[in-house]
Amino acid sequence: MKVVGLDLAGKQENDTGLCFIEGSSVKILTVRTDVEIMEIVKTTDPDIIAVDAPLGFPEEGMYRDCDKKLKDMGYDVLSPNFPGMRVLVNRARSLVGKLSKMDGYDIIEVFSQASEDILPARRTCGMSEDEFDAFVCALTAKKYLEGEYKDMDGIVLPED
Repeated sequence: MKVVGLDLAGKQENDTGLCFIEGSSVKILTVRTDVEIMEIVKTTDPDIIAVDAPLGFPEEGMYRDCDKKLKDMGYDVLSPNFPGMRVLVNRARSLVGKLSKMDGYDIIEVFSQASEDILPARRTCGMSEDEFDAFVCALTAKKYLEGEYKDMDGIVLPED
């Protein structure tokens, strides 16, 4: 089983955390550009990619149903329609489109803050916040492939 977790930044000049897990091997790094991400994905050929970024906008209003469910669980979810979030959503949608065209990769949306509360994952010394969030995304993807997940109307969380 091979998974990639991405804590995607809104702009390519900012740090994006990326984590690749295959078996017991874990590689965590910081990247910036879509080209870097696509090269790593092509090289690693994961079974699934978990992205910590909204992959769409609400049909109406400020929040999608999945965002509302997370808010009901007590999470501080930003609306995809906020200006800074719109940049992130547009980058995420563009990257997902590119990755889908490359090889039809399966891609899921995750919310690392909620996944971190469910999983027994803790940040180690020297790991940036972006890298840790990418690690949590990859663990969530692994749980998804193992069938140990819940779908919150489009956002995947590991089962508790």
